[in-house]
Amino acid sequence: MQLTLGAGFFWTHQPFAEFASLLQECEQLGYDQLWLANEKFFHDMYVTATVAAERTTRPAIGTFVADPYTQHPALTAMAIGSLDEVSGGRAILGIGAGGTGFPPMAIERVKPAKAIKEAIHVIRPLLAGEVVNYQGEIITFRNGRLNFEARPNIPIIVASRGDRVLQVGGEVADGVMIATYAEPVGIGHALAQIEKGAQRAGRSLKDLRIVSRIDACINQDRAAAFEAVKPMVAVFLWTSYPDRTFVERVGLAVPPELEQIIARRDYNLLKENAHLVPDSFVEKFCWAGTAEQVAHKVAQVAAQGIHEITILPHPPAGGDVKETLREFASAVKPLVEDMLA
Repeated sequence: MQLTLGAGFFWTHQPFAEFASLLQECEQLGYDQLWLANEKFFHDMYVTATVAAERTTRPAIGTFVADPYTQHPALTAMAIGSLDEVSGGRAILGIGAGGTGFPPMAIERVKPAKAIKEAIHVIRPLLAGEVVNYQGEIITFRNGRLNFEARPNIPIIVASRGDRVLQVGGEVADGVMIATYAEPVGIGHALAQIEKGAQRAGRSLKDLRIVSRIDACINQDRAAAFEAVKPMVAVFLWTSYPDRTFVERVGLAVPPELEQIIARRDYNLLKENAHLVPDSFVEKFCWAGTAEQVAHKVAQVAAQGIHEITILPHPPAGGDVKETLREFASAVKPLVEDMLA
């Protein structure tokens, strides 16, 4: 068994040269996929993806993620077709309900499962060069086409942890990226939802690419690694508010003090209050600790048939993400492959 490794990135405050160098180092380390984030309000996803296309030659380049609300699906088709051409056929369209930034823009994510499904029904034929007329409940597109020739089979990967969106991915996408769940209970539930959707289309899990996407920090100081990923746990608790189904599913409950802060809907409060995230949430939703500790957790996921593993690396206090990227590629990957050989 061989793992396919991916790395996801926010281009936040790094100088351009430093960010571009990090992408190049990932290629040198053997990462197979680079996923560029669409979190608001960091650097633009398609700009960062184009940087990845220009500065690397081998890894696939994925959107992390496009959504059907902040950009019309026809524009998404145009953008991913353009990125695919610039990258020499390496683009992957990651699409989901979106993460941060919606409240400031006064955008409501209406019926995300339906919106994503309708978006894919517009994007696929556009990439195939067809003239598209589509009237959905949420998405409308009238008598339009791309004015350039795109690759028709650009992979479409639906990213989510929500049941209905996972089902949509199983039904209409080329693959599904399971977000957040980092251990067998959550992963097993997600796979069951994907399979349910696949069966509606006469397919099975074997017909789909399944990717596990997890926030990670590898460090000899386990406590430091845990603290490094807690801000991201706070973020996805914020984006999913008030839905706590996925938290309850793995036997957890959000502490009242943290929930009160999240309920204020101020994204800027998350980082300073991330210490309120319990260690138990890191155990269920992240991979943090030494290379050996992380390898055991990754092996549990890979043993469930998921061999495409994408990490979103986080630096420990005073460190940088390169340690996690290097350790995951050089230590965790071979350890997991040996465990499952």
